[in-house]
Order: sequence, then structure tokens, then C-alpha cells
Amino acid sequence: MKEIYLQMVLAIQEAITPAIRIWLYWIAIIFLSSVIFVWEYKSARIALAAFVLTLPVAILVFRLSNSAHLIGIAHIAVWGPLAFYLIKNELMRSSFQYSAPYGVWVVLLLATIAVSLAFDVRDIALVLLGRK
Repeated sequence: MKEIYLQMVLAIQEAITPAIRIWLYWIAIIFLSSVIFVWEYKSARIALAAFVLTLPVAILVFRLSNSAHLIGIAHIAVWGPLAFYLIKNELMRSSFQYSAPYGVWVVLLLATIAVSLAFDVRDIALVLLGRK
């Protein structure tokens, strides 16, 4: 398992630009910021669990495909449902406060997920079309 993880990390490093590296840091920061809210909000606990779950799913995808460009399948599988959950259980709640720190975090997390999923769908499409 450790060997495939290291191969995946090396493949990712070879495939990304400095701008994407910054984006990956942002994703980590926004997801890990959930620890600020985990004691009070179930959705923050679910977001943290989703972030942790993404790694073994990504390792599985990489092991099966040997492609860093298809790791986005893990994001789609885990973060897609998370986004729907957050919209349904947070944003659609009448008591949701967008300007509260938790509200700002949820909106930033959802925006991050949306951008990430758009990149992931694009990468997967390019692989399927033979362009990556």
C-alpha cells in the first residue's frame, strides 16, 4: 500500500504545475479547517471524514488506472455526495447564517468542491478522449 501511495504522489507531482500545487494546498486548508467546527456541527465531521476517505479511494483509482489524471474519480465519488449533503442540510436550512464563521467556511468549502469537480470532470474527459 505504501509503495502504490508513493507512486501516486510522484505521478501527481510530475503532472501538476505550480498553480495546481497551490490549488491543492488550498483544498487541504479548506477541508482541514473543518476541525474548527467538528465539535459543534455534524456537517464538519462529515466533511473531515470525506477528506480522509478520499485518500484510500484515490489510491485505489490510481492502482487500477496508473493515471494521476483519473484520481479525480475519487473526488467525484466522495465530494460530489458531500456537496449535495451540504447544500441540502446546511444552505437550504432557514437558520443557516452565511455571515457566521461556520457559514463562510461552508460556502468556501462548497465553492472549492465545485471548482475541483469541474477540473476533475475535465481531466477525466481528456483522458477518455486520449488527450492526456
